[in-house]
Amino acid sequence: MNIESNGKSQTNIEDMEAWIRLVEKEKNKRYLTIIDIPRSEREFAMRDLAYMGVTAASLFPGLDGVCSSLKERFFPLR
Repeated sequence: MNIESNGKSQTNIEDMEAWIRLVEKEKNKRYLTIIDIPRSEREFAMRDLAYMGVTAASLFPGLDGVCSSLKERFFPLR
């Protein structure tokens, strides 16, 4: 088994999105949906996600996630 590591996660699957697409075809089910959000709506989307508890800190526990969350909260892109 070949374990890939990018410094943040480990998996034996080189291309996770391609693997999920393959499983979708095999099971005839959708697991991933791509949603493009206009840049003008970014602030609202990020705020709504934060209200629901979805932040960089909750997705990526550790110093990197916390720092990204704090950066988003106190220094948002405009």
